[in-house]
Amino acid sequence: MHFYVPGAIAGIIIFQVAIIIPTLSKKLAANEFGKAIRGLWPKFFIFIAVLAATSLAIMMITGDGGNYHLAISGFTLLASSICYLITPATNRAKDENNMKKFDLLHKLSVWLTITILLTNIAFLFI
Repeated sequence: MHFYVPGAIAGIIIFQVAIIIPTLSKKLAANEFGKAIRGLWPKFFIFIAVLAATSLAIMMITGDGGNYHLAISGFTLLASSICYLITPATNRAKDENNMKKFDLLHKLSVWLTITILLTNIAFLFI
């Protein structure tokens, strides 16, 4: 049972990055795309955090999963929360044309999301 949630997290990330974002970027004008993304990403990170908390709860209640599984779900909860919390600062930096700060925060968000994806895939194999 405890393998379902990390699998869902990995699937949601892949769906978001491979299907949703490319489709929106092709179908919407640049300013509309920006508005859509600003509304979408915070919800995405909250959803991942809720799923990670659910994964932790399932493992605690059932006793399934080992320390690595708990660590991956804990990391996922922490990393997705960080991504959610830095989103307003990332948007503000972009609005203020502070590209150095924007690039730093955006790269942090991207790398944390990639790490969430990879660790949740690894979860299924350990």
